[in-house]
Amino acid sequence: LLILLSPVPTFAMAAVTDAGLSQIGSWSLAWTGNICPRFAAAALPIQMVTVERTVPQVINLSQGKLNPLSLSERMAIVRRSLIPQFSLKFAQLACFRELKFFLDTASPATRPLHAPVAWGVTNVPTQSTIYALATASTLNYLGAPVPSAPGLSGFVRTKIMPGIFWTFLREGFATGGGLALGPQVQVGLNKLTGDKLPTSVTKFGGGLLAGWACAFATMLPHNCALTAARMAQEGQRPNTVSCFRLLLSEQGLFRALTVNFQQRCAVIAVVVACLNTADVLAHDDLALAAVIKPQLVG
Repeated sequence: LLILLSPVPTFAMAAVTDAGLSQIGSWSLAWTGNICPRFAAAALPIQMVTVERTVPQVINLSQGKLNPLSLSERMAIVRRSLIPQFSLKFAQLACFRELKFFLDTASPATRPLHAPVAWGVTNVPTQSTIYALATASTLNYLGAPVPSAPGLSGFVRTKIMPGIFWTFLREGFATGGGLALGPQVQVGLNKLTGDKLPTSVTKFGGGLLAGWACAFATMLPHNCALTAARMAQEGQRPNTVSCFRLLLSEQGLFRALTVNFQQRCAVIAVVVACLNTADVLAHDDLALAAVIKPQLVG
């Protein structure tokens, strides 16, 4: 008992502290060197494509109030907004990766669902912010009035909550589903070509095909989410069922399942291809869940 109650020697505490700091430093260096470049390689092209493709949508929804822009003008908007857009996607990728591996550690039996769930949870608020910034950048470039910011609660109420169930399905099982399916498609491409193509080519091709397929499979949630957003802008308070009913009454079942698929499938395919090629889920041993768990067990 006296041994247990006796104070820990200062030199021992210092040794433990030094060891812990050394391990944190080693992990930080490894994470920065191995993971950050992957995030950057994925986030840069994804946000360039996202912003460039958002500009025409903002103009199309203006009911003729805004004039169409050329490719060079759209790229000017991309350059002006690239730093905050890149930073948002970089942070979202980091959160997605850590949440996915945390879920893997907590529940190995449900591992196939973790990428879609983690992507949906982290990307629903992020993507709403990304679109809001892209819209504001477009209006600023054209000299059009930018709607006043509603504040955090107003942003959540008008941009995130309308159709959030459908938005989660759209985000989680399009990009997240593509991430889960992409490596399997890559294996099929390798077998089909006899492993003659470079790995980067089959990674990109697997992501492209998986992303397109998963985007097309989630067109109904996507169109429900768009309908809910429009209803909210018109002053209504849509719920999961009301936006679904309105979509069916306006478009019919076939168009509800297919309308807008060309643009969306192309964008999601490129996004998943970039994520798959950059391999943002590589080095699972550097995930916080893998680093912290041994410490807790020890």
